[in-house]
Amino acid sequence: MAKDINVKVDKRIELMGVCLRLSYYKDKLPFLVTKLENYPYHEEVEKWFAPFKEHKAIRTLDEITRTLNFGYDAPFVLMTQVDDDLSFHGQDKYPFATRLNKSPLVLKFLDELKDFVKVSKFDKFFDSHKEFYNSEVDSFNKSLQLDDVIPFMKKLFHKEFDDKEFIIILALLSTGGGFGLNDFSGKEIYCIESKNRENENAVNWGVYHSAGVRSHYLHEFCHSIINPLTDKYMEQIEKFEVPSADKEKLRRNAYASNRSITNEYIIRAIQLCYIKDADENYTRFLDNNENKTGYNRKILLNLAEKLEEVKNSNSNFEDRFVEIANVIPKTYASLQKEKIN
Repeated sequence: MAKDINVKVDKRIELMGVCLRLSYYKDKLPFLVTKLENYPYHEEVEKWFAPFKEHKAIRTLDEITRTLNFGYDAPFVLMTQVDDDLSFHGQDKYPFATRLNKSPLVLKFLDELKDFVKVSKFDKFFDSHKEFYNSEVDSFNKSLQLDDVIPFMKKLFHKEFDDKEFIIILALLSTGGGFGLNDFSGKEIYCIESKNRENENAVNWGVYHSAGVRSHYLHEFCHSIINPLTDKYMEQIEKFEVPSADKEKLRRNAYASNRSITNEYIIRAIQLCYIKDADENYTRFLDNNENKTGYNRKILLNLAEKLEEVKNSNSNFEDRFVEIANVIPKTYASLQKEKIN
């Protein structure tokens, strides 16, 4: 593991994981909180906290899950905006301000969560598992070689990131892949990494050396940079209409808005540049993106070409951002024209 990446298990994220597994969330989005049968920690969580599934905080979380856009990254983004004592500082931040509509239900849940922590003795549970958490961090650090990720980002964005801390949080109760967060603090670039539900026999994190796998962490880190730029310049980015077949694939993977699709297209094209820089075959990457999630390979290739141009120039990345983002609508328009002709 690169020495400038801090890997840890975060108490706030584990607390949210416990609550998600006790609530309606596990019924609505079961694949995000799958119980791994050969992973004893999940069984230990279930036994310890099951008596508290009727707690008022869990019932409020049920209502949040039913009525608000509260899935995938949103629960964990929310928890990065609270202190260990659960005081909340994210009133003006996404997702609370935008995605959750400043709902008083969220504030109610966070207030009730303090009592849940107390009566369930969550702190005692967490502290009793610190040796296990440390072993998970050690396993992860030994498994993944990410020494070239931050140098690649420095070259692409023309930034040193000396004022940033790169953090990978191991979300041991999540099985939903990885999540990247906006850099709300201006100081931290996050990747929240879940256990792999598709390989339940991998008690450890596995040993991965390919650029394709390493690019996953690059992807999540880049959300801290790309998401705020998309928010800032969205009005200057040309509107686009996704073809219906691709739109359905994107919707199934939780990408429904032009905002989220723009973020993902640019970040996936950054992954493509990284894989190409490593001289690895990127055909499988393009196939998976197009066939499984609906990201058009022509757009990804055109974006990668534009990103390479920016990376190899002395350009300020933000100054070129609208130009980069507008590759998406321009290519969609070109593809539609070709289809008509």
